[in-house]
Amino acid sequence: MQRRSTTIIDQTEKAGRKKRERVVAVVLAAGKGTRMGTEIPKQFAEVEGRTVLSHTVKKFERHAEIDAIVVICGRGTKGTVAEICREDGFKKVRKIAVGGRTRRESSMKGILAAEKLCGDGIVLIHDCARPNVSAKVISDNIRLARKFGACVTAARSVDTVITSVDGQLISNIIPRDTVWTVQTPQTFRIDTIRRAHANFEEKATAGEAVPEITDDGGLVRFMGGDVAICESGRDNFKLTVPGDMELFRTILKSGGGQ
Repeated sequence: MQRRSTTIIDQTEKAGRKKRERVVAVVLAAGKGTRMGTEIPKQFAEVEGRTVLSHTVKKFERHAEIDAIVVICGRGTKGTVAEICREDGFKKVRKIAVGGRTRRESSMKGILAAEKLCGDGIVLIHDCARPNVSAKVISDNIRLARKFGACVTAARSVDTVITSVDGQLISNIIPRDTVWTVQTPQTFRIDTIRRAHANFEEKATAGEAVPEITDDGGLVRFMGGDVAICESGRDNFKLTVPGDMELFRTILKSGGGQ
């Protein structure tokens, strides 16, 4: 039997092998962080020699599966963000853009920028104020988004959750084992999350009653899509009040958060 040439075999294998989808991380850094009580936005506060923005971007810069990074910043801070990225040597930051009036608008700007960079690939949307996200959580997000089209990071609730109609008496006690607290990253196929944003905008513009949705995963659910859960822990906390900043500083000093 005549053997096929190595060249023909290589060409056949390459043609049949699915090309890996490009992955873009969108870091949302447009918030003002008023609850932190600092004079400057918390993303620019320094912790152990680096800004919070730098700590967060570094997690995606160092991750092998991330091809590019988009940073969405506040009005008047684009130059500051660019300087931080340049000084810290971030090579994957390909776009810095000013955010919108709301988190959803800022997220959509990031999604559109990601689409220009990678086409219909995978986009991770992450709060800059969660600088302690782990490489495992990032990897698991990408894997689940490829499988299901949409994924949110979440932690199991450690507290009993109640509801109250009047703010004085308990209305209902929710079984704790069914309750999760949503975090970021939230990760999607770009086509899926674009359709989710468009669906919400169309209904809102048409005057239909739409719920208050504070995250991208909620938009996919509102569209009727399935959203997978990437389990995380409480270490992926959000810097919200001064005590959170001190906790993050302690983690860094102990060698964690690297």
